[in-house]
Amino acid sequence: MDASVPASRRTLLRLGAVGAVGGALAAAPLPAFAASRSGGSPLPGTLSVNAPGVYPEGVAWDPRRKAFLVGSSAQGTISVVKADGSVTLLVAPFAQVSVLGITVDAARNRVLAAYTDYFFRLLGMVDPSQPPVSGVGVFDLTTGAVQHLVDLSAGQAEPRANDVTVDDDGTIYVTDTGVDTVSVVSRDGKVIQVIQDDRFVTSDTGPNGIVAHPAGFLLMGKYDGGRLFRIDRPRSARPVVSEVRLDRAPLSLDGLALRKDGSLVAAVNDLSLSGGRTGRDAVVVLRSTDNWRTARTVQDQTWPIEDPTTIAVTPYGDYVVSGGLREILTGVPSATPGQFHLRRR
Repeated sequence: MDASVPASRRTLLRLGAVGAVGGALAAAPLPAFAASRSGGSPLPGTLSVNAPGVYPEGVAWDPRRKAFLVGSSAQGTISVVKADGSVTLLVAPFAQVSVLGITVDAARNRVLAAYTDYFFRLLGMVDPSQPPVSGVGVFDLTTGAVQHLVDLSAGQAEPRANDVTVDDDGTIYVTDTGVDTVSVVSRDGKVIQVIQDDRFVTSDTGPNGIVAHPAGFLLMGKYDGGRLFRIDRPRSARPVVSEVRLDRAPLSLDGLALRKDGSLVAAVNDLSLSGGRTGRDAVVVLRSTDNWRTARTVQDQTWPIEDPTTIAVTPYGDYVVSGGLREILTGVPSATPGQFHLRRR
């Protein structure tokens, strides 16, 4: 192990992994659960879940269960979170990896997950002589069974699959914040191509949140600098990448979610800013009137729970996840150790 890495961070990941293998996850609802309901919604305004060792970075809405799915940065799992705060395992650990972005492909009864062993390597918990693990997992939405584990490491030194989306055809798109790419994966788990562009490249954290627009293009956020890109014809041999001109660039762009009204919700944080830079936690809403050639900020809300990473759009509102990742990245306990939070914006 690298002696320069704080032992507390290594311990957090170890405890998370042990907890996953150990069986059931403990969870409890927000104490003020009943009082927090509003407007007849079956979901509380804030759901604070006691689940030590989970550290979710990604969240998705499962319309069949009417529940949330969350990944685990420490356990390599996907779990179901119900409105009462209960947590049950759906996808068991399939490797020593972090499950980051996830999305539900209800039309094909699948859940898709970007996974990477980057955190474990960063903390000296993986044999450095072994090649890195990074890819996208395809799992049965009903049973959690593995359908495909698609390797996207491609011989790179530090691949970091981060987020995933799916289009109407079932084609999967995966961002990589380490090698600054978007991978295109067929419905049956074959890599079609890897989209690269000089504007994606950064020495910091690169391509991050991604969504498939119903009009056939992708919207992808670059974390560093808060830049937004539109990718046309992403399945073709020559995708077309153009930058969306924003009225003001956020500090960063982490997870994205496309709402039915056509607006784009984005999480903003300083978790991965380099050089000791700091900034506010926020959730912003962007809207375009020219099919995402340009976009303006229609809402910029300072977020009351630290380190929001992404958003799940539900019939009952947009829920933002704060999973406590700062504990893993810095070893400093979060304001609510052992909990993660889903809050309606």
